[in-house]
Amino acid sequence: MYKNTIISILLFLKSQVYILKMSYFISIIGSGIIGAITSLMLFICNNKNIIIVFESNKKVSIENSKTLNNAGTGHAGMCENNYIIRTKNNFLIKKSARIYCKFEMTKIFFSWVRYLKIFNFKKSLIKTPHVSYFFLKLNKIKLKKIFYKLKKFTNSIKFTYNHYFINKIYPLLLNNKKIKKNFTITYYKKGFDINYRLIVKKIFIFLIKQKNFFIYLNTKVLKIKKKKKYYSLSIKKKKILFDYVLICAGGMSYSLANEYNKLNLNKYLNFPIKGDWLINENFKFIKKHNIKVYSETLKNNPPMSIPHLDLRNILNEKKILFGPYAGITFDILVTKKKYIFDSLNIKNFFLIILFTINNNILTKYLLFESINTKYKKILNTLQFCNIKKFYLKKAGKRLQILKKKNNKVKIIFGTKLIFDKNKCLATILGASPGASISVYISKKLIENWIKIPKKFIPNCKNLIKKNKIFIKKIYI
Repeated sequence: MYKNTIISILLFLKSQVYILKMSYFISIIGSGIIGAITSLMLFICNNKNIIIVFESNKKVSIENSKTLNNAGTGHAGMCENNYIIRTKNNFLIKKSARIYCKFEMTKIFFSWVRYLKIFNFKKSLIKTPHVSYFFLKLNKIKLKKIFYKLKKFTNSIKFTYNHYFINKIYPLLLNNKKIKKNFTITYYKKGFDINYRLIVKKIFIFLIKQKNFFIYLNTKVLKIKKKKKYYSLSIKKKKILFDYVLICAGGMSYSLANEYNKLNLNKYLNFPIKGDWLINENFKFIKKHNIKVYSETLKNNPPMSIPHLDLRNILNEKKILFGPYAGITFDILVTKKKYIFDSLNIKNFFLIILFTINNNILTKYLLFESINTKYKKILNTLQFCNIKKFYLKKAGKRLQILKKKNNKVKIIFGTKLIFDKNKCLATILGASPGASISVYISKKLIENWIKIPKKFIPNCKNLIKKNKIFIKKIYI
């Protein structure tokens, strides 16, 4: 009897040691969409992990994940022409294909969330078809070439120049006028409009009820230091040790990660860009529009120069947003005052000035984009539109990545996940399409920390064939 009790105690202790090995202390700095999805994914994979989120603001997701601050919602890569690289006789769709696969991952993850009954997606995920519309000459030939390449990935995309069909899905373009000109569009049926802030709120409401999850608002992380196998985070007068750390604090990410010397950020710089929207709240106008329209990038213009026309659902109100229009700013946060110069040394400051001189096209666009040019761009997308119905409102701010190489600086469009040597600490830099591919970023990060079941979220290669049925049944 005595021997049996000892054996049972030893087995219990062994199991406890196993649990301790399988569970970790994880810190996430920032409560945006990437921080929220990483927290939820960590919980689903292993609910014994202790996850602590630190947010410097009084509320969650009020910086880049806020609805009006977020430039693109639901990037599927099927109609966004700024991802397509043009050569003399061809169109390269490599980036579009990658974003399509990464967004499919997001859809699969949301399918799991719904299947596991974690929360529902009412008012946060709305089916909104995407349209690509070229207004320049020879648009029919260009769009056809792009369409045939994209069609290999999905049958949900259509190419048409049928006036009846165009007027049905995009009535604001033709506006019931008798037009001799042949308009051509590509139409992606399975597009979405996503309210990321609402999803963030739903994720944290669910996680707060769990045993091993904690979130601290109005709490700023001052310093990060390496202590043997752990990371020490300085918060006010306290220091807390963690196994893994993710820095996804938007405008604060670079400066916080830069102070932690063991993270290699010497190659990178931040270039802050502000945004503006033209908004229409006219009911008659909104009633005719239920799509997202992406037009073409003009020659010698940067990729962000052509805005898109979106239908958005904000606080149960439908609005049409045209933009965002980019411009130069020195302030890197929306809610607080934090300037780019605070995290720059003299050498990096001169490198940014050198970049602005060498990139005349981008600099001119960012400096001289006026209200008149903004209104003119609406007429390219909506030829018969009443411009007076739109009003101007500030959008969010983005930090584009600048990469240094051989004393030259190059701008990189996209989102970058950077690890330290041990791959236990990571930071996220960059902008669009960050929110839309947040599941891919979180998966890539977590794979270095804990095991993820293969059937949970597959790799891009096995993604499209195996999971179409699952997405249709559970989510779409």
